[in-house]
Amino acid sequence: MFSDDVLKQAEEMEREWRKMAEQMGADALKPRKTWSGFELKPVYTPLDIKDMNFQDIGLPGQYPYTRSNYPLHYQVEPPMMNQGFGFNTPEETRQRKEFLEKIGFRRRVGKDDDPGTIKCVIDLPTQWGLDPDEPAARGKVGADGISFSNIHDFERLFDGVPLEKTFIAVGCSSNLIALVSLFAAYITEVRKVELAKTRHICINMYHSGWGHRDHSSFPPKTGTKLCVEVMKWHVENVPNTIMAVDHGYDAAEAGANPVLEVAFSLAHMIEIMEQCIKVGLDPDKVASQISCHPQLHLRVYETVAKIRAWRRLWARIMKERFGCTSPAALQHTFYTGQTAGSELPAIEVYNNIIRITIMAMAGLLGQVEGEWPSSFDEALSIPTEEAVQLSVRTMQILCEETDIPYVTDPFGGSYFMESLTNRIEEEVLKILKRMDDLGGYMKCWESGWMRGQVEKSGNDRMRKIDTGEWVKVGVNKYRVEEVSPYKAFPRPTEEGMKRVIETVKKYRTERDQAKTDKALDGVRKALLRMENNWPESCGEVFAACIEAAKARATAGEMGRIFREVFGYGHFSG
Repeated sequence: MFSDDVLKQAEEMEREWRKMAEQMGADALKPRKTWSGFELKPVYTPLDIKDMNFQDIGLPGQYPYTRSNYPLHYQVEPPMMNQGFGFNTPEETRQRKEFLEKIGFRRRVGKDDDPGTIKCVIDLPTQWGLDPDEPAARGKVGADGISFSNIHDFERLFDGVPLEKTFIAVGCSSNLIALVSLFAAYITEVRKVELAKTRHICINMYHSGWGHRDHSSFPPKTGTKLCVEVMKWHVENVPNTIMAVDHGYDAAEAGANPVLEVAFSLAHMIEIMEQCIKVGLDPDKVASQISCHPQLHLRVYETVAKIRAWRRLWARIMKERFGCTSPAALQHTFYTGQTAGSELPAIEVYNNIIRITIMAMAGLLGQVEGEWPSSFDEALSIPTEEAVQLSVRTMQILCEETDIPYVTDPFGGSYFMESLTNRIEEEVLKILKRMDDLGGYMKCWESGWMRGQVEKSGNDRMRKIDTGEWVKVGVNKYRVEEVSPYKAFPRPTEEGMKRVIETVKKYRTERDQAKTDKALDGVRKALLRMENNWPESCGEVFAACIEAAKARATAGEMGRIFREVFGYGHFSG
């Protein structure tokens, strides 16, 4: 990239600089380290990227898309606002939706004519496949998200919402197919809208529960089948779907450093792409609908470099390994870059406003397509209206009061940023090679090797915070013992939970039970065929679940059959 003469000049200049710097104190020259363990030098020169090919940097919108997916980005398409929301009943969630719209929450910042995005945060019972009246759901219904169990719940939330214009996300880890089937039944049976005309965000996370969370989920091979089942149905029936299946955020929140986050996410996507091809899907169509949900961290430089390396690796893998040719398939979209909830302590919560702003800025500098700035009080409860408003204002101020959107990839060509991007890419490729040597993605998942790597990284992070090596202002440094109490959002009342339970009980009394039972038996048979006749059976489960939803089965009733057929809990074999 540089001539020999330029490199010689750089060497001479660096020697002179070092002499000057040493006079200011040798300790200042000591390299710091990124979260992934890369040394950060005080200064960078052409020598740090002397072997780099200019084409690897390129220009925005050009393969391998290191700098951005688009020639012009925020100048033409402002970032998408993808904050999730939801609590207790559809009516209460709708009130929060109306509040967000009042303060300017739209799909894209500043686009007042854009209907926006409704990204429902789902409560734990719904995610686990439990109806609100089941004993295991007691005390948790609506506590950390909206409770969905039947078609009427969707009707109460989405009545009047323009489904053809609004991106709607209702995904929920372990019971995704049941919930999306209810939503599909609502769209076609109640709203009389063609599925192909709707805009849907599918948060396809069947792998996250097992790989990165401490709650039960399906065994790895089953989770992969279910993930592919979801992909196939959406590719064939809802072409406008954004499939958030490359979900690095959960791994990062569990403790994965940026290199592990990228490596494990890409390994998962390679496995999913291979399985999609086995069930007859066109890799170009699949890849073009996939979106990424990365963590945006306080380590600004590494966050930016991570996103740039991720885009480049995706483009090369899709082109060289899967033969994708369409730009949409090669461009990895970061639909929802989410600020790290793990970096937001419950102590001195107002400090989190500053942390969130920095992390959101890092995402914009890395050219993500959309963001979810967390609310500053999320460590305490569902966000208050005050906290949600500040989350929205963070995006609006960054995009409309600063000059950040004026330049696409301002770090492009930086000796430092290109060097760090290269280092992340190199280490990710090493981990992918290591996983191949260990027997492949599935072996690494089933054996617990991946989870062990995440836990090791997470423990290292906590050690650094506990020892003060990583400063957390107000937590391990500048700690004030007496902090003014913060009034968190109230938990749902017993009366509110009872209303949710009464609704689902009433729903069951109004249906043709024989018809429902027959449809649920169809779900069981489809699941057994998935278990015993894969990949030929791919596509049957979704069709059966949609029929069950139309027959007024609940999400919990379908979820119960999934657990009975596949087993539900931590893998033991």
